[in-house]
This record gives sequence, structure tokens and C-alpha cells, in this order.
Amino acid sequence: MQDLTSGSIPAQLTRLTVPMFLGIASMILASMVETVFIGVLGASELAAFSFTFPLVMGLSSISMGLGIGASSLIARAQGAGDKDRVRLLATHAMILTGFLVAVLTAAAYLFQHHLFDAMGATPDIIPLVDGYMNIWVLGLPLFTLPMVASTILRSVGNARLPGLIMTSTSAIGIVIAPLLIFGLLGLPEYGLFGSAITHVVIGVYRATFMGWVLIRTERLIVFDGRAVRGVVASAREILRIALPSMLSQLIAPVSMGIILALLAAHGAEVVAGFGITSRIEMLLMMVMMALSSSVGPFVGQNWGAGKTERIHEGLAVSYRFCLVWGLVCLALLGGFGDNLVALVNDDAALVESAGWYLTIVPVSFGVLGVGMISASVFTALGKPLPPMIMSLMRMLVVYVPLALWFDSLWGYIGIFIATLVANVVMGLTAFFWGRHLLAQVESGAVVVGR
Repeated sequence: MQDLTSGSIPAQLTRLTVPMFLGIASMILASMVETVFIGVLGASELAAFSFTFPLVMGLSSISMGLGIGASSLIARAQGAGDKDRVRLLATHAMILTGFLVAVLTAAAYLFQHHLFDAMGATPDIIPLVDGYMNIWVLGLPLFTLPMVASTILRSVGNARLPGLIMTSTSAIGIVIAPLLIFGLLGLPEYGLFGSAITHVVIGVYRATFMGWVLIRTERLIVFDGRAVRGVVASAREILRIALPSMLSQLIAPVSMGIILALLAAHGAEVVAGFGITSRIEMLLMMVMMALSSSVGPFVGQNWGAGKTERIHEGLAVSYRFCLVWGLVCLALLGGFGDNLVALVNDDAALVESAGWYLTIVPVSFGVLGVGMISASVFTALGKPLPPMIMSLMRMLVVYVPLALWFDSLWGYIGIFIATLVANVVMGLTAFFWGRHLLAQVESGAVVVGR
């Protein structure tokens, strides 16, 4: 466990952010490498892989929301020095996660085919998508439980070990994926399905070692009668923050599903190009996502310790970083994005559509990052509803209506312009609303955790 209530603020945020970034970025990099392998198989396989993104993101978002809810409570308890409450909340969060995983796995098997059909997947692609997800869902418990465990560990200040586990997991995945996809070293050739099998295999490794850190290294899990007696009360507290956070996290995959349905009307090549650019975007945005995940525990612990001046300084440092990083992303992608995509698949229509995306959307990255930092403050202080409201407004009022309108005017380029506008609106709204919340909380007009 690490105390975040004293010492250099930039150094502490860096120690929290770098392992998280390296871990998740390595996972996305491994996914990008898999995308390259699948691109070799053909445009149909690449399009099928792209259609899985919303469901994969949706299932991941639910576990992320649960982790956010647990982290908000645990970080404040850690800052207040209540070690027993920290351990009970961590234990009950993992029990609750196990229950939700069972429900999610069953739901995915029952409804995934209807989802892909509604998204516009053609009859020749549907079997590929279904076959991939039927295998991928088997690894859902091995993905969800470690993700929540990682969030819990970060809330008590341990970011190094989870980051190391995620990084090593990705390295293993990069080695295994081509063996199963192309049938190397005497193994069967599974094609697209080899990617899903890889997800299950590395999930076993990730779950084993993340559980070891949670139980043996940090000793955050209790095994006596308290684990059962207080689980309902803790689950209620966690879900009060987690449910709005889950809904907020789900907005992105729902939006992506709608956008994929619109892009599908322009051809499988455009969908495949979007799949590649999404991976590139996630890799670059992960720096700011990791930072926003670090801000949550930092704010929670310092609020629990009554050190609000450190919260303001930490936010200022984070905002400046996001704006600078956004400019770096724009410079990289605006000039060279289409060349990166061509390395995966050189289909002319695919490269052209991806090039437009990587020229337009990165303009919004810096402002969106500022909004992500601001949104993490809400959940850290036990106020999950504003981020959910902002996410819903982004999708229902800005993103989808503009995408439909601009698509009719300028085709898929208009959809990308709508993405830019929605990101900027979301970022600015979160920033100003978050600043207002902090002022209210400090004045006593709003009570933390209620």
C-alpha cells in the first residue's frame, strides 16, 4: 500500500500512471499486432474482428464501472487510515464481481447474434463474428476479475505489480497469437478464432498472478465470516457508485455500435479501416486514460486526509499534460496516420477512410483528455451521476444526431467530424462542471459520498 497524501504530486501521479499506461498500452499494442495478423487473413476477417469491438468494450466497461465504484470507497478509506474497511470492501467487491461475471457470460451467449445482426454485419461475416465471440466469452471471468483486482490495487497505491502483470501478459499474447492464427510450430491453424483462443489462454495467466498479488502480497482479501456477513451492505455501497459508472462506461461501446452500423453502409473496407484506427486511437488515448485512472485514487486518498490543496495541484498538472499530449497525437497522426494503416492492409478504400479519421478526430484528443480527468474527480468523490448524464447527453444530443446528419451531407467523413465535435463538447462540459463540483464540495454545499 502507498500513501498518496504526502510527497511530490507530479512524482506520485507518474508512479501511478506509468505502470498503468505500460500495462494497458501493452495490451492494446498486442491487440494491434493481432489486428495486423488478422489483416493478413483478409478484409472479411478484419471486418468481423471490428464488429466485435462494441460487445467486447461493453463487457469490459461493466467491469470497469464496478472497479471504479469499489476504488472510490477504498481510496477514501485508505486515506482515512481505516485498513479493516479497505480489506472488507476489497473482498466484497471481488465477490460481487464474480456474481456479475456469471450473469454477463450467460447474457453474451444468448444475445450476441442479434446484436451483430442489428449492427449491420452481412451474412458472410456473421458466422465469423459469432464463432470468435463464442470462444472469447469463455475468457470473460479471466478478464473481468483481474481488471477489478487491478483497480482495487491502484486505489491503495500499488500500480507497479498490476502493470507488470498486464505487460507480461501482452508479451505472451504476442507470441501465442500468430502460432494459433496461422498454425505455426505444428499447431492447428485456427485463423480468426486463434485470436479468441489467445485471449482465453493469457487470461489464465493474468487471473492467477493478479489473484496472488491481491491475496498474498497486499493481503486485501479476508476469508473469515466477515466476508459473508457484510457483503450485501458493501455491495449496496459499491453499486451506488458503480451502476452509474457502468452506464457511463457503456455509452462508448453503444455509440461505437451505432457508428459501425452507419459505416457498414459505406462498405466492409470502411468498417475494417475504422477497426484499425480504433486500435491506434486507443493506444494513444491510453496515456490520458491511465492518468485519469491515477487521478481517482489520488483525489480519494487526499480528500480522506483533508488535503484539498493537493487535489487542485494534481488536477492542474494533469490538465496541462493532456493538452500537450493531444498536440503530440495530432502531429503524429495527422501527417502519418494513413501510412501506419497501410502497413496493416493496403486496400485503397480502407486506407483512404482510415486516413480521414486520423486527420480529423485527433484534433479533439487534448480537450477530451481534460474531460476524462474531470470525470474521474466526480467518481472519486462518490458523485457518479454527472459523468453518466454527460455521457448520455454526448451520445443522444450531440454524437448520434450529428453523425446521422453529417453522414447524409458528407458520407463517412461527416461521421468523423461528428466524433470530433462530440469529444470537444464532452471535454469542455466535464471540465467546467467538475470545477463547479469541487467549489461546492469545499464550501460544504455538497457532501462527499452522498
